[in-house]
Amino acid sequence: MKKYIICLLILLSFLFPLNVNAKDNTKSNEVSFNETIYLFYGKECPHCEGLIKYLNQLLKDEKYKDVKLEKYEVWYSEENSNKMDEVGKVLHTSASGVPFFIIGTNSIIGYDTPMNEEFKTLIDFYYGKKYYDPAGDYLHKTDTSKYEKLHYEKENKNEYKVPLLGKVNAKNVSLLLVSIIIGAVDGFNPCAMWILLFLLSLLISTKDRKKMWLLGLTFILTSGIVYLLFMVSWLNVAKYTSKIIFIRYLIGIFALIFGLINVYRYLKSLKEKDVGCDVTNASKKRKIMNKIRNILTENKLLFAVLGIMLLAISVNLIELLCSLGLPVMYTEMLGLNNLSTFEYGIYLFIYILFFLIDDLVIFFIAMKTLKIKGISNKYMKYSHLIGGVIMLIIGILMIIKPAWLLFNF
Repeated sequence: MKKYIICLLILLSFLFPLNVNAKDNTKSNEVSFNETIYLFYGKECPHCEGLIKYLNQLLKDEKYKDVKLEKYEVWYSEENSNKMDEVGKVLHTSASGVPFFIIGTNSIIGYDTPMNEEFKTLIDFYYGKKYYDPAGDYLHKTDTSKYEKLHYEKENKNEYKVPLLGKVNAKNVSLLLVSIIIGAVDGFNPCAMWILLFLLSLLISTKDRKKMWLLGLTFILTSGIVYLLFMVSWLNVAKYTSKIIFIRYLIGIFALIFGLINVYRYLKSLKEKDVGCDVTNASKKRKIMNKIRNILTENKLLFAVLGIMLLAISVNLIELLCSLGLPVMYTEMLGLNNLSTFEYGIYLFIYILFFLIDDLVIFFIAMKTLKIKGISNKYMKYSHLIGGVIMLIIGILMIIKPAWLLFNF
């Protein structure tokens, strides 16, 4: 009997650890899936600092102990900036600014205190689930495609339908407003205005309405196209230079210098009765006026149209010098915002539209009344002042607070 008992005890002593090990092995085979938040931010960006502070405070809660926060600084790191662009493509969204918050297939751009609940809701939505993580797959070369493709949808009460732009978030209205203001101020430019007025006065004297409409609109539209091409070219440069701090400082200094020059022009104009384009002297003005007369006396309309187009191109090269940096500053500011190609195009179109609006108004009034009156130099003076102040503000922000030039918070 004793032998049977001893054999049974020996058998149990072997079985017991085997059972423990089996239990442990089962536990070790479970997949560990930690919820990960990815945050692309800019150093010295107040909105980024606010979001990081909120997330750090939220994740201290024991409930979120398995939630991991990965941060990537993009303003001083070209590598991280490229990663942000690529992650945006992976998520099929525009990485259009910082902070850029990502969890699963959801992303949020910008931060303000009222948004705290939105971030918490997203984190809670994904918490405790195994989900498809495209950003993590790109950043860490993993594959979570086998997991559920979760996506949290909520009604955006801040979106409104705007002609041409479609759905626009109310927070982006500031960039739209800035485009309108700077474009309109840039349009009130004495260097192009006196040429347009002289052209219209000669066109009216011909009493040929067909020729007046064709040549007048050709001059205005060619001017807009030339300006747009210049701004598109500069924007392609600005999208990269705006991320390099040294170049951004140089452009900020450039804005300060030319802003001061514009303010000086305004102060100078207060003491002078007749202030026009100080880039074009009297001799050059006479040459341009003679060119316009020769073009309008051309019998063949096609040659007249080509002549007006060439005139508009040369005039707008002069106007760029007279503007002293407004289009350059605007495109630099636009480049900081990391918009999609379509959004860049829309904002440039709005800028050009308001750049041309004063010319179009004067042209249509002249065509309606068949009269052209000289325009007071008062608005020319104020265009120098307003343009100078705008460039001074942009220059200071470029150097000290570039985050404040991001309009998609």
